[in-house]
Amino acid sequence: MNPSKLLLCALIYLKTLLCFAEAPASKMVANNFNELLFGQGVQGEGTLIFGDETETETIILGTETGIYGTGLVIKGDWLPSPYKKKFSSQTIIQVSLGTLKSKLEGKVPQFAMATFISSGPLLETTAYLFEKNSKTNQLPSHWAMLNFTSPRSQLTQNEQEKLQSTFFGSLGGVTLTPLGESDQVILKTNSSKLAFKKQKMKFEFQTTLATPFNGLEKKLTGSIVFPVFTPSSKSAEALTQKIGKSLNWSDSESPQKPQTQRKLTGAPEKNR
Repeated sequence: MNPSKLLLCALIYLKTLLCFAEAPASKMVANNFNELLFGQGVQGEGTLIFGDETETETIILGTETGIYGTGLVIKGDWLPSPYKKKFSSQTIIQVSLGTLKSKLEGKVPQFAMATFISSGPLLETTAYLFEKNSKTNQLPSHWAMLNFTSPRSQLTQNEQEKLQSTFFGSLGGVTLTPLGESDQVILKTNSSKLAFKKQKMKFEFQTTLATPFNGLEKKLTGSIVFPVFTPSSKSAEALTQKIGKSLNWSDSESPQKPQTQRKLTGAPEKNR
């Protein structure tokens, strides 16, 4: 990916992170859903390796670390405008990786967000790629967006540090594999019961991450397993639609230009 396209993607993904983190409505809806999932003991398993030739970080999902993964299937029709029109026939799997409150110790609660987009439901092992076809300039039939920062990142980081430590999927991709049969689960709230199909899924990362803010590249490799939820009742669909309408991302063909531009200097501090 050339530097100009990478910068556009970075600005888009950064906008996604900021909007998702700061918008009260979307944050409340997503947090409520996550709390319901945590009540089911949802966490995950597996290991990711994040780093470069000089330093690597091992990220282990599970009870001991408190690092979890969760996914939600969203119909393209449930996205906000203008994305609804463009992706109306697509199936979206929205994934987040984070750390439970009990293990945070001042670190960021969510350190990764990934979006997997395809023309239909995921039924078999499928590779989702970041890059366009270099000859046709077309997106692959299964494509992905990913932003990632170290789960060690502190909430006290200033804006420049956050920008410089946020990486984006640049080369390679993520392979998704459904495992076993899906189960029907009921998530209970104070006012209703939400029916979802829970499908355990394997995510294999062979990814090059990059950031235009300091020119660094890192690798993200490894395999993790956690459940993905598909709404299967009207009440569950209503909640999922709210989450879908709260998403704010776009493709690199129609980026939202920032109102101001800042020149960033320096390099992020290495994790200790």
